[in-house]
Amino acid sequence: ADVVTVTSKNNEDEQYIWESSAGGSFTIAIDKGESIGRGTKIMLKVKEDQAEYVEEKRLKEIVKKHSQFIGYPISLAVEKERDIDVEDDEEEPKADDEDPEKETKIEEVDENDTTEKKEKKTV
Repeated sequence: ADVVTVTSKNNEDEQYIWESSAGGSFTIAIDKGESIGRGTKIMLKVKEDQAEYVEEKRLKEIVKKHSQFIGYPISLAVEKERDIDVEDDEEEPKADDEDPEKETKIEEVDENDTTEKKEKKTV
């Protein structure tokens, strides 16, 4: 990893942050950022040529291998995104000259709403 950041918090102590940039040196300081509650949070900035370590399966293998004798639960926060195509079941409206008694419908469309084209599901 290019940069390793470890944030740790004990119930009876302040929250600390440890950071190292792959050069053998590191810094430790009191973390004034968002509280993690209790426990340890590890963040890695992975090098471009080490993308295999970002895959969920590979991460689980590494954590399992190196935490066999740890008596505390280890959780891996995973976000998954999947694009699902949604079919349009509505028919195209007929031309106005076909039925003059029908009213023209005007519908407001939110430009930020992309659910008509694709839905993203986070698991």
